[in-house]
Amino acid sequence: MVLITISLIFIAVITTGNLANSIEKVDANFNNSNSSIVQIIDVQIQQGSSASEIASLLSSEGVISSKLAFELYLRNENLTDKLRAGEYEIPNNLEFSEITEILLKGPPLKTYTITVPEGLWITETLVSISSQTGFDYDLLKNSLLSGQVKSKYLYLNDPSNLNNWEGLLYPNTYQINIDSNGEDILQLMVNELETVADRLLLSTSLPSWINSYNEFFTIASLVEAESKLQEDRPLVSSVVKNRLDEDMLIQIDATVLYALQKRKSQVLLVDLQVDSPYNTYKYLGLPPTPISGFGERSLRAVLETPENDYLYYLLTEKNGKMSFTNDYTDFINMKNKAKEEGVIP
Repeated sequence: MVLITISLIFIAVITTGNLANSIEKVDANFNNSNSSIVQIIDVQIQQGSSASEIASLLSSEGVISSKLAFELYLRNENLTDKLRAGEYEIPNNLEFSEITEILLKGPPLKTYTITVPEGLWITETLVSISSQTGFDYDLLKNSLLSGQVKSKYLYLNDPSNLNNWEGLLYPNTYQINIDSNGEDILQLMVNELETVADRLLLSTSLPSWINSYNEFFTIASLVEAESKLQEDRPLVSSVVKNRLDEDMLIQIDATVLYALQKRKSQVLLVDLQVDSPYNTYKYLGLPPTPISGFGERSLRAVLETPENDYLYYLLTEKNGKMSFTNDYTDFINMKNKAKEEGVIP
């Protein structure tokens, strides 16, 4: 009896396999006979779909002619739990093996990810976008300068000056459509800044000490450039505010580096002589535009600028913590101590 049972099971397995193969051939012949009306069919396979459900879907969409045959094929090939969900475009003249090969690989990528960090200059931002997308740097730059990309926050409403776009390409992680061109990507980043800024300003208005959106973004870029820790961001903003109120030079090193277009670990005395409206050691007030890209944390910090009398700040701990004071002698003492401890050069 045991031998008879084993024999029957073996015969059943062979029969099932042969049946699946036979039906596949019939289905392939059917598809081939209709090759003159080949169509590319959009198919959406939901997450968690069973082999039976996938076979039923493909049959109803016209990708295959026999639900049963395809289901038997999957079972015979031990593929019932290996097909991947997603959106597919499948011709209606393929054999089962070709269809399963597509479904095993998964759907083709329709988007890709790029990440642009905070604190980059506009030139560095374009380089980052170029390296991640393959779009030529000059092509991206020309798209901005030609005005193909639109921003309601564009400085002086003049797209022909690259500095006018500084800060307007919002740093973030983006899912980019595979069909997007350079202008699409730039416009997406510009739109994101508008979305973030508009959302923040729904619950609060610009502080009275800030006269325009350009000033708002410029101060946020200074905060972004100078602050390492979130807790220090509003305090850096308060120093900018207090110096503006006192008609003092802002004297922020990051603006000098921006004027020089050089990344350096230390600003030298000779650097402070650069003649540029971005040199806040030489010219009163804020720079004409932002000096880098900035994130939501810096925008919030400006909107939440506290009232205090701080006029000076300095990096005093290796973890990025800063100290603040309104006394120049205290500032010099903090600076000497930070140098002794190797916190600053």
